[in-house]
Amino acid sequence: MIKNQWYVAEYSDEIPNGGHKRVKMLGLEFVVFRDSKGKVSCLSDVCIHRGASLGSGMVVDDAIECPYHGWRFNGGGKCVKIPSQEPGVKIPPRAKVDAYPVLEKYGMIWVFMGDLPEAERPPLPPFPEFDDPAWRCIRGTYEWKANYARITENGIDPSHAAFVHPSFGDKEAPQVHEFTLEQDEWSAYAELKFVPPEYKGMWKFFRKAKRSMVTVRNGFHVSGAHVRIQIRPTPTWSTVIFDVNTPIDETTTITRWIMARNFLTQKIWDGDSRRRTLRIFEQDRVIMEKVCPELLPVYLHEEVSVKSDGIMVAWRNKRRELIEKGWALDVDAMERDVQGKRAMVIPSPDRADPKEAKDFLLKTVPLVDGERVRAEALKQRHGGSAPAAAE
Repeated sequence: MIKNQWYVAEYSDEIPNGGHKRVKMLGLEFVVFRDSKGKVSCLSDVCIHRGASLGSGMVVDDAIECPYHGWRFNGGGKCVKIPSQEPGVKIPPRAKVDAYPVLEKYGMIWVFMGDLPEAERPPLPPFPEFDDPAWRCIRGTYEWKANYARITENGIDPSHAAFVHPSFGDKEAPQVHEFTLEQDEWSAYAELKFVPPEYKGMWKFFRKAKRSMVTVRNGFHVSGAHVRIQIRPTPTWSTVIFDVNTPIDETTTITRWIMARNFLTQKIWDGDSRRRTLRIFEQDRVIMEKVCPELLPVYLHEEVSVKSDGIMVAWRNKRRELIEKGWALDVDAMERDVQGKRAMVIPSPDRADPKEAKDFLLKTVPLVDGERVRAEALKQRHGGSAPAAAE
């Protein structure tokens, strides 16, 4: 699990004005709440007074009220009321909790889990079909007992479709043809062509001609651990599956998905689209909840890759780069030193300000040594020997 990334906490309409929800991400608890004007905030769930869960409280006067002693924290994480104090008594400057940047887009609440300044944060992935009236969108939520990085990689894996998804691929023609990988700082995509299976169901009715190659464009964006799969079964028909994969902990993932289609856009076809999407997840579950090791390896040499794995290799490389920055949570240390012993938080942007940082009470999560990971990656790249000093 990696900090300084956007993760989706919930669908926007699940948090109404004056509503709140306790959510778990990256192995820690948070509270997401919306004030009377519609602004959403996300705070660390731990009240710094006596450790109660803020998410178990309620929204009062646009602040989240702790259910234990009634302390209220505004959207910026600062305590604005301590009921036990006499009127006029100053609230201690350390009476604050970490508050995280929030964006609402595509009907989702995106939370930035980290302390980077706004200019350095990655963008959100594009999804132009979401607001396009020519497209019909449906959505859903799916929970896995599997690691989010494994789930993300599965979504961008082109060669498993012929064996895991009979409605997508043909085991008699499983080859992944030559493709070009398009990459930038935060994402990678590729366009591929597949031989589809024999047409069945409604596809047999709509596509009476001989089956032909299907174009699929898929890839990832680091924000939200996002997967995008666009399938064009005909020159004009297109389906987009937009997934975001939130790590609840190292071995539990919540996928929030939106499926958009530009054909058969009447509501009557939603049920069929939903069933097809969920069937794909169920087929993947059989594989993903039994992979070993459960966690995605950091180094490429730990598993064998081939040319058709190009998009997946790009995902692993990008993820390793983020780990090398020192952004990966040290889950082993958290379980050893934190669970049940100490409350810890993901560092928020206010901690980058020395004036603000000195007043935070809770310690931040332990992180993996990024330099050690980088040194090991260089060592493997050079066949197990130490790299030259110039590198």
